Amino acid sequence: MTITFITGGNTGLGYESAKRLKRLGHKVYIGSRNEEKGKKAANELNVEYIVIDVTDEESVKKLQMNY
Repeated sequence: MTITFITGGNTGLGYESAKRLKRLGHKVYIGSRNEEKGKKAANELNVEYIVIDVTDEESVKKLQMNY
């Protein structure tokens, strides 16, 4: 199984990419800065959600330590 992490996965191209990859059998994680919108999108897509702000070094480090 391929695992895919998409930043900005709660809207637009990220959301559509997550939808397509999920359909193709990937284990998909989406990330976004806005937790409310991110969780909503993850529930709609039936994927996992991770809070992350890729412009914030501490946010990225936190993700690295947890995964």
